[in-house]
Amino acid sequence: MAGDSLDIRSTPPEKVSLLAIDHLRVDFPTVVAVNDLSLRIEAGDVCGLIGPNGAGKTTTMRAVSGLLELTRGSVRIAGRELASEPDELKRRLGFMPDFCPTYDQLTTTEFLEHFARAFDVPNRARRIAECLELTWLADKRNALCEELSRGMKQRLVLAKTMLPDPQVLLLDEPASGLDPLGRIELRKLLLQLRDAGKAVLISSHILTELSGFCNKAAIMERGRLVQFGTLEELSKHAGGRRMSVKWRAGADRAREILQHPQVTRLELTDTGAQFDFAGDPDALDELLKTLVTQNVRVSEWRPAGDDLEQIFLQSGAKELM
Repeated sequence: MAGDSLDIRSTPPEKVSLLAIDHLRVDFPTVVAVNDLSLRIEAGDVCGLIGPNGAGKTTTMRAVSGLLELTRGSVRIAGRELASEPDELKRRLGFMPDFCPTYDQLTTTEFLEHFARAFDVPNRARRIAECLELTWLADKRNALCEELSRGMKQRLVLAKTMLPDPQVLLLDEPASGLDPLGRIELRKLLLQLRDAGKAVLISSHILTELSGFCNKAAIMERGRLVQFGTLEELSKHAGGRRMSVKWRAGADRAREILQHPQVTRLELTDTGAQFDFAGDPDALDELLKTLVTQNVRVSEWRPAGDDLEQIFLQSGAKELM
């Protein structure tokens, strides 16, 4: 994978609130776009910001990045008030908008050089090369921006966002325009950032994609925070977790056992099933034990992987602004 051998220049994760948003409110002339939003994102967190169109996700990111004036509330980076030290703390925060124009007549290297100078990045040439490699654009270092596809321009803007090695990254639909391979590489990069102790707030409409790297989620509707927490906490609040089981023998007995009072949304096939389980981890362990002791040859037992989608659907956040 591109970037596997590169160091993202960070210390190991520590559980500190790198991004703290308190009672954030943003008013527009005819609408309250964000209303009393508070959340904490710690080092090593990748938090999915999800909600329907018009929920206030982009407004939140723009306000936190300093591009929109706060009507009320505060933003702190690593415990320090952004409003009181904007120039210093904005160097620790990187914002990647949903669509950011590039300068068509510059090469990718020249584009990054321009922003590296603006950020006063040390060892500019080395850092530019690192960011091009991390975003899979090393072979496009001399290409003009106008020659790039939409997905490549997204990668270039991500490289620009990472130039000053920010502690906090705000990524608004970063996978927009990326092909399947680009999405896989993005997931790997986000896992690297998580392991390096960054704090990442990321929005996407593809919830199964977010489930692959997020450990927290913030669900918004009509400008308000509906739910916030770890995926485990939110899954319990939603009434259970989605499980997948496969078997090699004992199908009839498995179907009987899965008629369990804590099993809901049971979907059966000839060789397995998916279901929601409302019990605690001990009860889930007992269910697996029952299957095995009743001669069901279980070949696979795992979370189904759509926890975030389930959490969102059961959160009630479905209305548009």
